[in-house]
Amino acid sequence: MDTAPDHASRDVTGAEETEPRTAPGLPLEEVTDPFSLGVRPAIGASAPDLPDLPVYVPREHDVRLGEVVARAAEGTSQVAVLVGGPSTGKTRACWQALDLLRERAEPWRLWQPADLTRPGDIAPYTVVWLDEAQLYLTPDKLGEKVAAGLRNLLSEPGQGPVLVMATLRPAHWDALTGRDEPDVHVQARELLDAHAITVPEAFSGTDLNALAAQAVDDPRLGRAAEHADEKQITQYLAGMGVLRERYARAPRATRALIWAAMDARRLGCGPDLPLRLLADAAPGYLTESQRTQTGDDWLRQALDYAAAPCDGITGILTPVTTTDPHAAGPLYRLADHLDQHGRRHRTGQIPPAAFWDAAAAHAQPADLTSLGNATRDRGLYRVAAQLHKIATTYGDAEAAAALVLNLHALHPADQRPAQHAAAHAALDDPFAVAKLLDSLREAGARGQAAELAGRAAAHAAPRDPYAVAVLLDSLRKAGADDQIDVLLAACAPATHVALDDPLAVAWLIKSLLRAGADDHIRPLAQRVATHVALHEPHHVSALLYGLRMAGADGPAAELARRAATHADLDDPYDVQVMLDTLREAEADGPVAVLAERAATHADLDKPDQVAWLLSTLRQTGADGPAAELAGRAATHTALNDLRAVATLLDTLCKAGADGPAAELAQRAATHANLDNPYGVQVLLGSLQQARADGAAAVLAERAATHVALDDPSAVATLLDALQKAEADRQAAALAERAAAHVALDDPRAVATMLDALQRAGADRQAAALAERAAAHTALDKPDQVARLLNTLCQTGADGPAALLAGRTRRHPHRPRQSEERGETAGLPVQGRSRRPGRSRTRRHPHRPRQSEERGETAGLPVQGRSRRPGRTPGRTRRHRRRP
Repeated sequence: MDTAPDHASRDVTGAEETEPRTAPGLPLEEVTDPFSLGVRPAIGASAPDLPDLPVYVPREHDVRLGEVVARAAEGTSQVAVLVGGPSTGKTRACWQALDLLRERAEPWRLWQPADLTRPGDIAPYTVVWLDEAQLYLTPDKLGEKVAAGLRNLLSEPGQGPVLVMATLRPAHWDALTGRDEPDVHVQARELLDAHAITVPEAFSGTDLNALAAQAVDDPRLGRAAEHADEKQITQYLAGMGVLRERYARAPRATRALIWAAMDARRLGCGPDLPLRLLADAAPGYLTESQRTQTGDDWLRQALDYAAAPCDGITGILTPVTTTDPHAAGPLYRLADHLDQHGRRHRTGQIPPAAFWDAAAAHAQPADLTSLGNATRDRGLYRVAAQLHKIATTYGDAEAAAALVLNLHALHPADQRPAQHAAAHAALDDPFAVAKLLDSLREAGARGQAAELAGRAAAHAAPRDPYAVAVLLDSLRKAGADDQIDVLLAACAPATHVALDDPLAVAWLIKSLLRAGADDHIRPLAQRVATHVALHEPHHVSALLYGLRMAGADGPAAELARRAATHADLDDPYDVQVMLDTLREAEADGPVAVLAERAATHADLDKPDQVAWLLSTLRQTGADGPAAELAGRAATHTALNDLRAVATLLDTLCKAGADGPAAELAQRAATHANLDNPYGVQVLLGSLQQARADGAAAVLAERAATHVALDDPSAVATLLDALQKAEADRQAAALAERAAAHVALDDPRAVATMLDALQRAGADRQAAALAERAAAHTALDKPDQVARLLNTLCQTGADGPAALLAGRTRRHPHRPRQSEERGETAGLPVQGRSRRPGRSRTRRHPHRPRQSEERGETAGLPVQGRSRRPGRTPGRTRRHRRRP
């Protein structure tokens, strides 16, 4: 591997090492195995005449990802976070994007870290590969340090370019970027926010056309196009249907093993599941008679079935290779599709007692707290206390806090949980320690709280302002004044605390202010004014406000001058916030300096943020800089987001900047991207309000002939807008195109388009679209088909309505029995109606006596259930034996 530059090495958490280290990762030319990076094999990959990976079909998210990679290749550190459901193609898209860097002359490397806290010199031209990024960012003890370290790495001068490529599912994205209370993911949110690239669940009409063209070279694509449900091509290629079918055919004992894995994952276990846990839990999912029928060799047979590859893809349970000497025996990983399947269909099920016993005995220490929380939420307080106690013994302070509060509610006089928690809780996570201190205080365990406070104060991390601040607040609430003195003496924040995160330093100053530690605020404020990092203007603004609240006016003025002169201008919103903060502080000189810099150098990629900055410049009286920024924005702002362009145009008009407004209107009308009909409609409205009639006419003409037709609902909205603008010729041209070419994969949207054509008086075009829709629209979503059928009937299109009704009756995806519930979904079969939620299997002579996912999951034997006297076993209420 290449050696690192000759400066001190640094890990992403900010810790410095004096000895240079080898740059982590491999040169891109040596990275040739996509499966080692998380790309999943495709069905049929074992065929001798096919490549391991199917031919790639680029989609819209690939274009956006390519733009991010191109900016990194040009020398600017970047973050790309692909957000989508399981097996939607997130990791494969990242793999394909690496080709853009392989072609470069620079020595690009790729690092797939096993542990982001491991020291290592991350060299320039490095791709940091974070597949399933929640595994790095969600652990409470380290996730925030990892996120802060990555942010510093991305912004540190001379360290880039570095490209962080990450994947997340929507639920993990929401957890990491949401603003919950307490807000435990501040650093992760700042790292990820505004960098999401959504990967859709299904292929659009344009994507399917590209897929069909590529299917000539790869028959797997043709199979996917023909058989994938709801156009979910990537999920089909990843083997979702194959695995579900194999799961449905699994023998009873094997299925019990899979259910144990499903429940372990959904209740908080990590992806690598100990075999001992699964083996001990599985018998609890079987009835007594089923357990008797299983042989002594059932586990080997179950693993042979579940781990066997299926049509070239990995099996239901895959053995995990680990080098961890402390691993609790063999580990297995549940297939992603079945993991999600279990989360959907078993969400209300409580596992049997054998599962919890196995979890307490064999779960990995890092999973015990989550499992304990899951049991507590389900009312299993004894089991929750057991799991939390074991996790506390391993040092988990979060589990210790839960143990104290839960058992105090049940046994207020028992001090043993508090004693156990105070004695065993580790001190490496200040947030968890602070939470435990609060729990001890609420439980009245003041002696244990004082003991823990003393330990925490003596062992606090002196360089981490977040850690010092959170402990300081907790000690203050607990009235531990002596421990506060110990903490401040040990940490000496005025001289030792790190200054690379202005928001963390602002938090520390507020905590010192609340604790009355003025003697520590003054020297810290002096250091901050001259040395704090300035790469996050929004956070510097928070720090300025904190200094002013602490009465440190001199350091605040010095920091204001530095920030106005040197703060980054990449984000117009951050610049706007800083201008407002400086204006409130009456720092007129720094306001003028920052306004001049922003006018000439502010980034113009986000027109709506430029509009907000423009309004703030006018409010501060910086008319000259505002006029200069207006001129730059009119000629250079990006035109990809038409709604944002419309916001900027409105702002220019309100500011009386008629020249720049006219320039922007003409540019937008002539060159704006027409992929989004909704955006075109909004921009058209803004042009009309600006009385830019010529530009509006140009945009209407372009839209009528070139706007994308992938979304019929959006096209319908644009057609209504053209009608309202009295652009009759353009509306007629758009109606003609829409009738012949609008996408038909969303029947509900097609119905909306038909309604719009009727409102426009385009009867001929409406009739043409009705014929196309009846013959070719997708039938995978019965409720949407019903909406389209209703619209056809209401518009008098009897022939197309009859054709569509006939196709619906013959379609293989017509309403059918649900895999897990035994219910029909959607349209009634053969015209018969039934009560909503009533299962057809209740009337079926072969209905099973016990639900696969309900009775057996709970571990309840069929024989133990009662029935009314005279009821024949196995016979349902409505069933009668017919001749």
